[in-house]
Amino acid sequence: MQRGNSDLLIQGGSVITPDGTIENGAVFISNGKIAGLGYPDSFKTPDSTPKLDVTDCLVLPGFIDTHFHGCGGDDVMTAGAEGICRMARKLPQFGVTGFLPTTVSAPHAQILAAIHSCDEARRYAPAESSRILGMHIEGPFINPFRKGAQPTEGIRDPNPGECEEYISAASDIIRMMTFAPEMPEADTLIAVLCQAGAVPSMGHSDADYDTACHAIHCGASHATHLFNQMAPLHHRKPGLIGACLSDSTVIVELITDGVHLSPAIVRLAVAAKGPDRVALITDAISALGMPEGEYNLGSHRVRVHGNRCSLADGTLAGSVHRMDLAFVNTMAFADCGPEAASRMASAVPARVAGVGNRKGALAPGMDADITVMKEGRVMVTIIEGKVAYQAAL
Repeated sequence: MQRGNSDLLIQGGSVITPDGTIENGAVFISNGKIAGLGYPDSFKTPDSTPKLDVTDCLVLPGFIDTHFHGCGGDDVMTAGAEGICRMARKLPQFGVTGFLPTTVSAPHAQILAAIHSCDEARRYAPAESSRILGMHIEGPFINPFRKGAQPTEGIRDPNPGECEEYISAASDIIRMMTFAPEMPEADTLIAVLCQAGAVPSMGHSDADYDTACHAIHCGASHATHLFNQMAPLHHRKPGLIGACLSDSTVIVELITDGVHLSPAIVRLAVAAKGPDRVALITDAISALGMPEGEYNLGSHRVRVHGNRCSLADGTLAGSVHRMDLAFVNTMAFADCGPEAASRMASAVPARVAGVGNRKGALAPGMDADITVMKEGRVMVTIIEGKVAYQAAL
């Protein structure tokens, strides 16, 4: 099949739509958009229209990763625009059609440099690359007691003026910032982020329940890798976790690699929040797609053994998780079907990234971002109507 055709008919698979699954269905793509959904004989296309037979496959909206630090040896903080473009080219093999490059805590100038690199990369990345939908600024305004693998030298109290500099450094690029709501000036920081249309995400935090509820009331609407690097859930001290699980407005991130969370905890969180309030993420670092060894996460060196990434003292430091595995694992861990897992891997992250009006679902008029899977394996990834990845048969 040729790449980059203006029209394409995908036919024969189980098509996952917001209204349910179309078995032995079809998706008609025209000029980068989904022009129609139905059955293969629903579309009277010319014989010259390319057709993709995906019999026995799942046809899903493309995955969107809103928490991603790197892959292929490249780290968002240090790789520059060229390295971020390399990441974007690699991600379609995992079914990822859009992502938010994510920083770690660092001095102000280094975060600004990463923002400028991402801004350049999103303007010049090749067409058949995963789309850079903005950025997630993880830190620096977090609680050092819950820093995890965040570099200590980059952590500081919230500074709304500094946050405004990040926002103004590049047009509409900051989609989310992780902060600790118990730190000074957190309320003002929330207001600055909300005013800019960015998501205030609570994480790397030791906040108690009342503090977290207050932050939610002020506009915090998201939780960064729920359960990880926050005070544990206690039956008399529900803390940040309890506030996020019990508030229906908050979206929570989950890392479903089997390392960061027990499958039972994934099942509990999905049951508590429902699939429309869970965003699957990878928290992947530069080691993704690379052999075991040592890799960078910002200024830290991370040891990778199997699917575990850790600092020298054993602290978990990101992951080598992939969005295709996040989708598959979540179905197993949460005992849910592909429709629910798809919402968590695509529709919810699209809303978080501010592109839910055009990405994250298979529906007429939406961008033709499509991931085709068979038996847990990505077979084809299509980005805005163009084949960006096709597995060797």
